Amino acid sequence: SDFLAPFPHFATHAIHFGQEPEQWNSWAVVPPITLSAVFKQRVPRENEDYEYTRFGNPNRHVLEKVAAALDGA
Repeated sequence: SDFLAPFPHFATHAIHFGQEPEQWNSWAVVPPITLSAVFKQRVPRENEDYEYTRFGNPNRHVLEKVAAALDGA
């Protein structure tokens, strides 16, 4: 999203971080809610992004990204 100027306000940052459609296979503008508890592995015992919801999922990843950005990390 290089076409927009930086956001000057906290609330604006909070609603825009983690919203890049390019990060989703579907190019959804709003991060999709992931209800899956387990994720497909291409090769046994070689995890890609996610394995099991308790250890991470796309929704948690977006939340962590937003929290880090708002904290200045």
